[in-house]
Amino acid sequence: MRLFVPRGRARLLAPVALLAASALHAQVPARDTARTVTRDSARTRPATLEGVRVTATREGPRAPIELPYAVTLTRPDALAAARRQGVDELLFAVPGVALANRQNPAQDPRVSIRGFGARSAFGVRGVRVLQDGVPLTLPDGQTPVDVVDVEGADRVEVVRGSASSLYGNAAGGVIDVRSASPSELPVAPFARVLGGGSVPTITAAGAGGTLGPLGYTSSVTRIVGHGYRDYSDQRATRAALRLLHPHAEGSALPGLTIAARLSDVDRAESPGAITRAQMDTNPRSADPLSVRKQAGKTVRQGDLALTVTQPLGNRASLDATVYGSVRTLDNPLTFNVVHVGRSSGGVTTRLSSTGSLGSHAVRLAAGGDLQWQNDDRQEYEACIDAATPTAACPVVKTQRGNLRKNQRELVSSVGPFVRGELALAPSLLASAGVRADAVRFRVKDRLITGTNPDDSGDRTLHAVSPAFGLVWRTTPLASLYGTVSTSFETPTTTELGNKPDGSAGINPDLKPQRALSLELGAKGLLPSGGVRWEVAAFQTGARDELVPFDIPGGAGRRYYRNAGRTTRRGAEAGAEADVGPLTVHAAYSYSRFRYVDYLVGTTSYAGKRIPGVPESALAAGASYRLAGFTLSGTADVATAVYVDDANSTQANGRTIFGLAVSNTIGVGGVRLAPLVAVQNLTGVRSAGSVSVNATGGKFFEPAPGRTLLVRMALSRDQGDAP
Repeated sequence: MRLFVPRGRARLLAPVALLAASALHAQVPARDTARTVTRDSARTRPATLEGVRVTATREGPRAPIELPYAVTLTRPDALAAARRQGVDELLFAVPGVALANRQNPAQDPRVSIRGFGARSAFGVRGVRVLQDGVPLTLPDGQTPVDVVDVEGADRVEVVRGSASSLYGNAAGGVIDVRSASPSELPVAPFARVLGGGSVPTITAAGAGGTLGPLGYTSSVTRIVGHGYRDYSDQRATRAALRLLHPHAEGSALPGLTIAARLSDVDRAESPGAITRAQMDTNPRSADPLSVRKQAGKTVRQGDLALTVTQPLGNRASLDATVYGSVRTLDNPLTFNVVHVGRSSGGVTTRLSSTGSLGSHAVRLAAGGDLQWQNDDRQEYEACIDAATPTAACPVVKTQRGNLRKNQRELVSSVGPFVRGELALAPSLLASAGVRADAVRFRVKDRLITGTNPDDSGDRTLHAVSPAFGLVWRTTPLASLYGTVSTSFETPTTTELGNKPDGSAGINPDLKPQRALSLELGAKGLLPSGGVRWEVAAFQTGARDELVPFDIPGGAGRRYYRNAGRTTRRGAEAGAEADVGPLTVHAAYSYSRFRYVDYLVGTTSYAGKRIPGVPESALAAGASYRLAGFTLSGTADVATAVYVDDANSTQANGRTIFGLAVSNTIGVGGVRLAPLVAVQNLTGVRSAGSVSVNATGGKFFEPAPGRTLLVRMALSRDQGDAP
């Protein structure tokens, strides 16, 4: 937990940050490298800096300064992630990452990287999400992040920029949530409970440990209660278990990891977006239509993955993962009721090796991804508020009326890749990679009548995504880099299926978006001051960008179209420093995102800002440790956000502070970690998220005012470990 108080107001943010470009965000290393952090504690201690490694490279663990793209390693901020309720809490103060919490338990928080993903109506779009290297993103590019094991997260690796040459169907980058390592003790239990104003009660418990060669981690989390807004009750349970058997040197047995997750949301109400007038009058209010239609969801999902790691001699290794998932979703919306039964899975392989070409070191990696998705989808008329019988609602006051859509949606994808790196000189690395993707969408219509023809069909979307990069190691602990890369992003099954004419099947006109990115940056470590820093500047041009919109009378249903061309120019900076008892970190993002060629009917939006992302944003924090106590705080500052393509109105900028005090007390081998925190200390009224291009002025999803949190955590004292 950290404290940082920026000077000035949000409108002064850009020049201040440009003048203070040394305030750059951290590459926070893994548990055994730059610092050690205890569970639910802000205590840190400096350690060595040279061992920092990032694993989200598809070629094995690498030092960030060896990579020709922007990459950040971060640990969940102990104040920003005090609840550990959603994936957005794990990503506080990461450059280029914009977070939008909708305060809606029926919809995931929106996470975007360099503006990609800001259009998402639910889940995460435009960004590839993994947990411990296992894909959570479906082959159509959609990620339901309600299944992320937030409780077990120890660090997060974020790759920013075009990542298709590494991972496929993603435009903004990659987020890989990494779980904590097992304790060296046979059994190391923990428990915590958190409550407060305008937040549900969150209770979690679990254990980790090592039994002979086998390590394990586990957790169960229960979330019950209302959120900040009206009509936001929820009841959810999450559980996770990991079993690890590492490869032993000299052994013929490979390393094995088995990971299982369960998510059961048996109630999640959806307050929806509201107008500015409603937000100004009562920011806690829910959309009356959402309440009348009893919008919300119940969802159950189970995931299972097996990862095998096998060294092949001293210079090569093979990694393979097979995974599968089942999910059922009942989702009453304002315009219909959706039921989806889903099964999905895939296989990921990677072979990497090092060698030499004459006197030049060479690193090679090759592999591929195979994924599939099988959705059994039904959509019904929403009749819960029907006053009189109609053809669509023959029985009034029922959740489900007549069947509107009944179809099987099948998605499969295959993506082989190869990447190579050559040391042109001891301090100069050149790399190149390419990936070929094919994503096939098929729909089997099962609602065929004399007036409703067969809407079955299929589409296959292809892309070849190359990337080139150079890294110059200016010093042993610093580097400059440049990269040219491409990205490819398909519409999801929902985006392809929501046709403005209301018919079923696949939209034949909606295209995948493609982008070309140029990036220059620098990053490094200053061991004398315990400083980790990075800067990056980029330009991304995209064509056929996927844009959401509503239509009058559509009751909030989202449709999608392609913008001709867009351009994104931006700069990012971040740093972290440990100075005695003081730890400070900060991240700044400047995002100049514009439509270049975008015509809707006779209206041109050329020159308009892409909505949903602030042009300037600063997130920072600090912690100060004194006599066993930790005083900590956060600051979240951002400029205004446009809410539609026409730039007709804005959600106001924000300047939000948080403050907390905590302590860690050892009693008889048990560690107690109480925390008292106040988030949004000054009670600023702001929109936590916006619904882009909504109709009826329903753009705004208000953020909480001043919120008190009280947490108590217990764990076994790790000092007892051998």
